[in-house]
Amino acid sequence: MMMIQHLETFFQILEEPPRFEDSPTTDDKDSCERLLKEFNEIETEEIANISYAYWIVNLKAKERLPADAQFNSALKEIRRHYVGESKNYKNTLKAIREALQYRRKYRIDIIRSCCYDDNIYNDEDAALAEKYRSFLSDELERQTMVVRGVDADNRIIVYKPPRTSPSNAAYGAEAFILTQIYTAERAMATNEFTSKAKEEKVTVVFNFRDYSRKNSPPTSSMMTLGKVMQRCYPERLGILIISDPPFWMRAVFNVVWPILSTATTEKIRMPLGQKAVNEEFSKVVEDNKKLKDLLLSGDISSVDVADYMEQPFYSQYEYTFKKCNITRSYSHSHSTYIYIMCIRGFQCPDGKM
Repeated sequence: MMMIQHLETFFQILEEPPRFEDSPTTDDKDSCERLLKEFNEIETEEIANISYAYWIVNLKAKERLPADAQFNSALKEIRRHYVGESKNYKNTLKAIREALQYRRKYRIDIIRSCCYDDNIYNDEDAALAEKYRSFLSDELERQTMVVRGVDADNRIIVYKPPRTSPSNAAYGAEAFILTQIYTAERAMATNEFTSKAKEEKVTVVFNFRDYSRKNSPPTSSMMTLGKVMQRCYPERLGILIISDPPFWMRAVFNVVWPILSTATTEKIRMPLGQKAVNEEFSKVVEDNKKLKDLLLSGDISSVDVADYMEQPFYSQYEYTFKKCNITRSYSHSHSTYIYIMCIRGFQCPDGKM
């Protein structure tokens, strides 16, 4: 789950202090530190564990956690909620408590780890991990959401294509919601790792080309998901691109647009038609032609789902195998092993990927 060569990056992330540059005084920092004191030690640890870097080092190398890692990680999360709640102390406290309730309910720790055979579970959790793994595999085949690519502002891109079929009736809404949370958690972990905790927001692309309403989850599931996302991921959205939105979506947006804040409307882009979509993607990725072509064609989500699920949780998906300089002294079986390690995102023996 965690590669040894990336430990130093995680330590660097954990030593990155919360940023309060937007505040001309220490008022915001003081308020966030006061909010942190509202929580007991167990709750503080839960808040810190929202950072993937803190969670994974705590799980795998706890004895090497930096002294102020818990404080820094928890305060970063509190700051995001504080900003998201317009710096209202009481509302922030309520929002964080609700977020912790959701994270306990959906067992975010198992969502993060269920695709890896690390033998970290008791019998009950092992059964839940197997169930989650089955949900993810099934749902990602129906809607292959991927965390792949970095935009011009160094933000990770989350790409969501249309669903190709309705959810399995036997699973109900649970599988849909868990898979959406999995994708969000993976995006946050990858963004944190890739930017070394210097960028907190992500770019999300919803592609509605070939959308069919019959494949959509029930409205009740969408409402539940909206509440979870709003509570658990405040101040995380940089840009939302809804390409080729259906008429009903454009109509709803036009109705609510006047009551939305400027900050919200500036994040939402709804290009319609190939030319408009092309222009929007060009703005987001600038001179990265390969990434723009993947977005335009939809091939960005043409991935092997099993391979995607097995790759490190905190790394971008890249299926293309980049050949190592393997000398002839390696055996055929060793070369095969090198190939497998490379496509799953591991470091090549000669350091090249």
